[in-house]
Amino acid sequence: MSNIFSIGLSGLQAAQIGISTTGENISNSTTAGYTVEKPVYQESAGQYTSNGYLGSGVTTATVQRAYSQYLTTAVNNAQTASSSYTASYNLATQLSNLVGSPTSGIATAITNFFTGLQNVSNSPSDTAARQTVLSDAQTLATQINAASQQYDAMRQSVNTQLTSAVSQINTYTQQIASLNAQITSASSGGQQPNQLLDQRDQAVANLSQLVGVQVVQGSTGYSVFLGNGQPLVVSSQSYNLGTQPSSTNPQELAVTWQGLNGASAASQGAPQVLSSAALQGGTVGGLVSFVSSTLDPAESQLGAIVTSFAAQVNSQNALGLTLSGGAGGNLFTVGNPLVTASSTNPDTQTTVSATLTNSTQPLTDNYKLSYDGTNWNLTDTTTNSLVATQPNGTAPITIGGFSITPSGTVSAGDSFMIQPTAGALASFSVATSDPAAIAAATPVVVSASTKNAGTATVSQGTVGAGYSTSALPVTLSYASTSTTTGTLSGFPVGSKVQVTVAGSSTPTTYTITSNTTPVSYDATTGATIAIMDSTGTVTNASFTMTGTPSNNDTFTVAGNKSGTQDGRNALAIANLTSSTAYTGSTTLTTAYANYVNSIGDTASQLKASNTSQQSLVTQLTSQQQSVQGVNLDEEAANLLQYQQLYQANSKVIQTAASLFQTLLGIFQ
Repeated sequence: MSNIFSIGLSGLQAAQIGISTTGENISNSTTAGYTVEKPVYQESAGQYTSNGYLGSGVTTATVQRAYSQYLTTAVNNAQTASSSYTASYNLATQLSNLVGSPTSGIATAITNFFTGLQNVSNSPSDTAARQTVLSDAQTLATQINAASQQYDAMRQSVNTQLTSAVSQINTYTQQIASLNAQITSASSGGQQPNQLLDQRDQAVANLSQLVGVQVVQGSTGYSVFLGNGQPLVVSSQSYNLGTQPSSTNPQELAVTWQGLNGASAASQGAPQVLSSAALQGGTVGGLVSFVSSTLDPAESQLGAIVTSFAAQVNSQNALGLTLSGGAGGNLFTVGNPLVTASSTNPDTQTTVSATLTNSTQPLTDNYKLSYDGTNWNLTDTTTNSLVATQPNGTAPITIGGFSITPSGTVSAGDSFMIQPTAGALASFSVATSDPAAIAAATPVVVSASTKNAGTATVSQGTVGAGYSTSALPVTLSYASTSTTTGTLSGFPVGSKVQVTVAGSSTPTTYTITSNTTPVSYDATTGATIAIMDSTGTVTNASFTMTGTPSNNDTFTVAGNKSGTQDGRNALAIANLTSSTAYTGSTTLTTAYANYVNSIGDTASQLKASNTSQQSLVTQLTSQQQSVQGVNLDEEAANLLQYQQLYQANSKVIQTAASLFQTLLGIFQ
């Protein structure tokens, strides 16, 4: 009789556990990270009798989670990528909104500046027109400085988010380590603590949203590693991450691995800076990727544009005469490349200054300059390729587009990060407040005598960088040798003259040894004639001649005596709007439009990737929930089943009790 009672009681207990488990599922149907549970029943061991083994009821072996490691890992990995895209996309969208339209802002300010110079070229002595140009220049500088502030604000936003994310990572790794210890202790009795397992899996899921990790399950729990194998959790120990100013850009933060949580700083050593390869995925990966792939390159690109703009304008202004007749100076100033010494250099007092050797076409990648004890080596950190090697010598040392000047004693192992245009936006400014400083006039004037009988005409003339008009004026005389050919003489003694015919890029060079040294001219082609210095490198005057001169026709090349009526150089500056000197094929305004569009394209690409990845997360989450999630309809059916099981086992016990009472009645 007792066997019937025990069988009924075991079934009753099993039903109670089933009802309790079902209630737990229903009550946690909306709990994040909860995994549906199900009791696992098994038949109790049989008892031997002469009639065979008789069963002794049911035993609840365990309450098991419907956990799929494959689906959980897939969801976490997908969420890692999605969080990375989301972080990058949100910031790229902000940046795209800040830079605005490719035809407004800085582009408009550049156009207004050049338009104002066209007005000055028409009225060189008009002070109001000159003042308007300076006002437009200041507006441009204000726009560029504002862009610098926007980039700084974006960088600060990234730093804030990065610091917060790292703090959350440390919280989750400490939680996972603690749960590892609790689960190991709680599992010593032979049963898995489902609630703790759910908490640990949820902590890993939260961690995966912050940074890409690899999870390895062992006998002592989860071990969690970064992409480069750096540990975050091993058994019950966690390792902290931190942030510190980047060695390549102090305005940016680098993520560091600080070592064992709770250990003394002295025993840990210096924090290890983590590379981008170690921080793939998650919010942290997205932030790091945005800075390295979008923010820094975009700022460098805009910095290169404004550096080239200032260089071109300053160079052309230097080829003109101011309103007072003096040589033109700089209209704009831009800072030199930013050079940051490595914190590991033997002598922290040693510094290096750098200038660009060609500011018209500035470099945009970042570079590492290192000294090996004999040579300077320049490496492009964007492509990770060696650009140039130059022996150490007398400063300044020219290497790979830079002119460098060390200060202090350099030692083998010293290295410096060079950012060619990092400070260009913040340092961009107008160099003068004097309207007369606009060098509107050209220093030379070339003219044909009014008494000439031929049809030859000459352009008014231009000069080159480093020009001198000390040998001017000179009068050139033409002597015909046929109806279409002849020679010009009268060029400054000691100069060199280059003659380039139309359609040719190779000039013919003449060395002028006397006032009568002949220079050939062919009327059928015309020619550009350049009067050079004795080295043949500096153009003191250049003009174009077309048409057929008559014998003894004369032409005068003279210095310009007044800057009040000549606006040719102002027009030359204005024409820089169509110059392709920046890249060899792109104007400054087109380059700016490309810069704005590239940021917009990046934001669009990230949006598409983010949308696609979020769709994958939704799909995988749905698959995971179909296995691990609570189905209320199914739980309602289970509840009814366990209720019937409870009632049936109660009936067994009731029947056993009735039989026992009958048996007692026989003996009474």
